[in-house]
Amino acid sequence: MIVLLAVTACNKGATPASNAAIQTNSTLSPQDVKSPRLAWNLTTLVDSYDHAGYSNPVWDAPAKAALTEFARRRANVCETNEPSASIISTNAAGAVELGCNDPMVNYLFINFALDKTNSKETFTAAFCKMAKEMQNSSYPNIRKFAAAFRTGEQFIRANNYPTNVPPEIKEIGHDMDEDLKASLDDNSIPSEEIYDACDEFLEMWKTSPKKYQMYYHAIEPQLFKNWPDASTSWLLKGEGNIDIAWQGRGGGYADTVTEEGWKQFKDHLAIADEALGHAWQLNPKDPRIAVMMIWVELGQGQGRDRMEMWFQRAMELDPNDYDACSVKCLYLEPKWHGSIEEMLTFGRSCVANKQWGGRVPLVLVDAHWDIPRYYLTGSEKTNYWKQPQVWPDIESAYERFFEANTDVASYYHNYALYAYKCEQWDKLNELISKLGPVNYDFFGGKTEFDKMVRLAKEHAGKPSG
Repeated sequence: MIVLLAVTACNKGATPASNAAIQTNSTLSPQDVKSPRLAWNLTTLVDSYDHAGYSNPVWDAPAKAALTEFARRRANVCETNEPSASIISTNAAGAVELGCNDPMVNYLFINFALDKTNSKETFTAAFCKMAKEMQNSSYPNIRKFAAAFRTGEQFIRANNYPTNVPPEIKEIGHDMDEDLKASLDDNSIPSEEIYDACDEFLEMWKTSPKKYQMYYHAIEPQLFKNWPDASTSWLLKGEGNIDIAWQGRGGGYADTVTEEGWKQFKDHLAIADEALGHAWQLNPKDPRIAVMMIWVELGQGQGRDRMEMWFQRAMELDPNDYDACSVKCLYLEPKWHGSIEEMLTFGRSCVANKQWGGRVPLVLVDAHWDIPRYYLTGSEKTNYWKQPQVWPDIESAYERFFEANTDVASYYHNYALYAYKCEQWDKLNELISKLGPVNYDFFGGKTEFDKMVRLAKEHAGKPSG
């Protein structure tokens, strides 16, 4: 149950900051308290904060409120539509404004509260400073890993996968590797938490097959040494071997694949198939396993009935499973096992099905994005977004998405960009007013955004198209 608390900093000599005077906090339900994953998160966040040397009565209340809500978020015990991101943001910002210099609280502040209109350079600098402070703190290695990982992720985003990496980032990358190694030796970590860390780490290396495979083969023995009976260990084995299989095959048409590539593809899909089958036996309530089995079927091509079986299993477990719908849409692409018509038909069903929510309606938008990108050329590709059948699909998908979701204002950026592509000027003018703080980089920079705004104003009230 969520409780709103008015928390005022009343330490002698302390002047409470205006936007830190009212905090949003959460209480722990009896069911929450029974969660081992939550207990571990509270220990490694709130208890670690108490012993890290940064506590102070001036900011302890908002700092602990932010850490507690983050623990609940990590443990997946938040209530439906609970504004956990806002709770973390408000409290972390309040604590920092009151002078809190705890690196874990600062981690939450940067991730949840730092003004998104800041430059990439500002974000990267903030992450780097925080990651170094985390490394010098007494927080557990897995928390230090998360800090280093997010910093590396931010650097990559800010610099578009650069080939030249400065020494400071290389050092943080080394820390990240060492922190993950140390975490893999700590079998007190819940299996879901170690899975998340390994999964994110491997995801970072997907575009570098040699490094990906090197890291995967280093992780797997430790994973099965310390978490041998966890379904997530078998899930990661399935995912890892699917990735290695596709790295061998490549994403092109069949006639572009080498003989060795086909062997790697076949062998590793077979390993993934077996691993995921075991994961499903251990936990037939995890939709992620079903999603990965769709990926296996995409490659093995045993038949559409098999794909549909795993898709139905995933959606029965999680009606908001965007990943399941996304990979099914991929399965239906012309270069795999379907056609453009089947892609669009399925995408429209993702909008029409009122039992499905989350980001599922946006699968129709994804289908439209992929069609000109992969299957059209020349004028058909250039003029695709102006075709009369396209905008109604885009509009219906986003309207259904916003109807089914709250606290997703950032998606107005996406909606506005598609309105611009489709030259829906009146809708674009409406959406611009909903953007809030603008992420100019999303639109290609401030100059491009200003151009978009200008064109929308010039065409206001005129027929679209």
